[in-house]
Amino acid sequence: MKNKTSPLEIRIHGVGGTVETFIQPDAALADRIFKGVRPARLFAADKVVIAGTYSLTAFVPARLTRIDFIAEGVACWEFPAGISDMIELSEEEFREQAHRGDPEHSEKRDHPRVSGDLHVGFLEIEMVGGQQVFLGLESLVELPAERLKRVTFLLSAPSLHFRLRQGGIGVLNLGNLARFTAYPGPSQAPADAWPAHHKKGLTT
Repeated sequence: MKNKTSPLEIRIHGVGGTVETFIQPDAALADRIFKGVRPARLFAADKVVIAGTYSLTAFVPARLTRIDFIAEGVACWEFPAGISDMIELSEEEFREQAHRGDPEHSEKRDHPRVSGDLHVGFLEIEMVGGQQVFLGLESLVELPAERLKRVTFLLSAPSLHFRLRQGGIGVLNLGNLARFTAYPGPSQAPADAWPAHHKKGLTT
């Protein structure tokens, strides 16, 4: 990936709700950090280690929910096949764009879609500890079985990365995923899914 990285801010979120922030003001060192990160393996290491001028801090990945790399001018890492973009939304943006609480304008799972068209969807994610993350994504419409396979793959992967609105990239540790809801969900549901809906909001 090519970057023209500005000074970098790293925010590390713990499962208990703690957030620690680190700064790297040197653009060249910030760029080196970005080039060394492999999002799929970020939480697989024994430790996430940050070495400052006066201290060294190590985090146990299993106790982290997400890491944000905040900087302007950063090109996002490549998304999984079929996903063209994924960006974090505020809760207000999410509820407005996904039409939460507005059944008349919400798209049903079985809404017909044309293969190859661009589709906009939304993910509501809750992490262990209660932290919520709201994402908007763009993807190409595939056959129903492929759409289900994509959602299953996304949420069974070790991590999920997305663009931050302020510039930069966030990475979720899906090992600490508590719940996710896709709007609209894929038209084909898993064979073992229970056929029920939220008591509030959408009712069909």
